[in-house]
Amino acid sequence: MKNSNRCSWHYPSGLAKLLCIISLVAFADAFPLSANAAILSGNASFDSNTGLYTYSYTLDNTSGPAAIKELSVLVDSSQAKVSNPSLSFSAPAGWSMGAAVSGSSADTPLNEYGVFWQWFAGQALPMGSTLSGFSFITPFAPDTGSANNYFLWSNSYTGGPPLIGSGGIVEWGHIVAPNFVMTSSVPAAVPIPAAIWLFGSGLLGLIGVARRKTI
Repeated sequence: MKNSNRCSWHYPSGLAKLLCIISLVAFADAFPLSANAAILSGNASFDSNTGLYTYSYTLDNTSGPAAIKELSVLVDSSQAKVSNPSLSFSAPAGWSMGAAVSGSSADTPLNEYGVFWQWFAGQALPMGSTLSGFSFITPFAPDTGSANNYFLWSNSYTGGPPLIGSGGIVEWGHIVAPNFVMTSSVPAAVPIPAAIWLFGSGLLGLIGVARRKTI
């Protein structure tokens, strides 16, 4: 006997097809499919008083496959500015920060070539843990592209692409970050302090008085 409650796609009417789609959407909302959430998340904030951007990152390794030993963010895709983080940066307790030039990370599938700012752990972040406090400050705005620009490395993982540390890449992809060589990452205009505006208007006033005296 035919089940009238079952959606049939053999001879669907327009209304029946619409009802089936609505039913499937409702089912998906009620029972969402599981997904592997990214370990790394990040955000950027802008200070209009200083014209500087603060980039902050968090590691959520609650369901990760291995302990995280290194977080690397690509900041210069040309290798033109091989320098340590300037202005200000922070690292969680037990972590240090420095700069490195890409080597095998420029290969597929990472495809990341340039200068990285990296955080290294004295004691790797274990599975089941989260950690924040990774940040740096720069005048460069976030890059608007979508190319891969970060990777996470573990000294105890072998399931990733065999590029760095015999498969130690736990995660890679795109995260909010500057790219010093991209035109979209130009320094933001620094607001002119009120004192300079007052000085300028006063100077113009003096010029006007001098002109009146010479006429």
